[in-house]
Amino acid sequence: MKGGLVEVPSGAYSFTWSHNSASKISKLDRFHVSDNLQRTCPNLSSLTLDRFLSDHRPILLRELNIDYGPTPFCFFHNWFELEGFDAFVADTWQNITITESNAMIKLAKKLKMLKGHIRQWVKGKKDNATSLRKELKTKLAAIDTLIDKGVSSSTHLEDRLDIMNHLSSLDNTESIELAQKAKVKWSIEGDENSNFFHGIINKRRNNLAIRGTIIDGEWIEEPIAVKNEFLSHFQSRFEAPYANRLVLDMVFPNRLSPEQAQDLERVFVKEEIKEAVWDCGLDKSPGPDSFTFGFYRRFWNLIEGDVVEAVNHFFNNGFRHSGGNSSFIALISKFQGAKMVKDYRPISLIGSLYKIITKLLANRLVTVIDGLVNEVQSAFIANRQILDGPFILNEIIHWWSSKKEQTLNFQVDFENAFCDLLTLGLFFG
Repeated sequence: MKGGLVEVPSGAYSFTWSHNSASKISKLDRFHVSDNLQRTCPNLSSLTLDRFLSDHRPILLRELNIDYGPTPFCFFHNWFELEGFDAFVADTWQNITITESNAMIKLAKKLKMLKGHIRQWVKGKKDNATSLRKELKTKLAAIDTLIDKGVSSSTHLEDRLDIMNHLSSLDNTESIELAQKAKVKWSIEGDENSNFFHGIINKRRNNLAIRGTIIDGEWIEEPIAVKNEFLSHFQSRFEAPYANRLVLDMVFPNRLSPEQAQDLERVFVKEEIKEAVWDCGLDKSPGPDSFTFGFYRRFWNLIEGDVVEAVNHFFNNGFRHSGGNSSFIALISKFQGAKMVKDYRPISLIGSLYKIITKLLANRLVTVIDGLVNEVQSAFIANRQILDGPFILNEIIHWWSSKKEQTLNFQVDFENAFCDLLTLGLFFG
């Protein structure tokens, strides 16, 4: 941000000026707007056009709203404040009857059915809240008219105070939902400003919006073509890198003791599963099941039996149903102004049951992993820092320079880092 202004994201060409010989290029032309305008107009963007005979490319400022299809259902914590919500969820859950021997499928189906009921119930509540807000504002305007004419009474003033309290309650409920969408972590109680949260959401959507991509050197904005390009790219990236699994013919020097191995394989108890649920973040972005751990904690006494049964089914059988480990892929741009598919990194948003199981496994492995991993491993182990590697490398390079030794350094960029992790999974899986 310069001078209180922010640059509008641009599409198509990266440079707006080129020397006639095409030996020099630069981005001389751009749009800067106020931060408030960018928050107000979340779909504001610019497009760099063809220059033809000129040395400058014209740029077009526009508000482009691209529809990539319906957004998935998401659970919001402000619903806890709605009158009758807890009783509705309890009655609905207890009345859902599913005949299924696979406890994991049973839990998934119950959550799916509950999601449908909650969607309809909340929609009705929101419609009622909208109607109530209009009715309250109409009554407030009528009372203010009487006050302006000087014919109001103490009863009118009491009614006005009640109306203001009702409107404030509706605004606070909306602010809680907006705060969860905005992902604002530092807001404190009483600092709930709907306009502020709206601005944060709009600005984030503006910065993260995918307005198009370059395919074979051409800027494409058609939603279907853009989605197909991303799908084909990441589909090939997530495929197994090798057809045949490699076998390591060696004996690992560090091994678990029989007692440690037996402890890792003990059955998960209710207290351990509950601890794993409480270890997960309350309002992290949900996966395909759409439920946050704020929901799990709120209704733990209600759903505990189903969750424990599903976890122990996994312990005894593993994933035995299609989609048990499915996830949403969120695309985050590696830098501002990303224009190609390779400029985005994927983040997997897994389901809540998957998170519980992985948290349980991680909590057990953390007790023994430091004795298995080599001492030179500097990341993902307790009391070891990922920055130790760069610090040591910097000291080595400094020593080589001071001694004037000849060196050969390799700088490796693992663009397909997750593919390498998948390969390791095939090694030890």
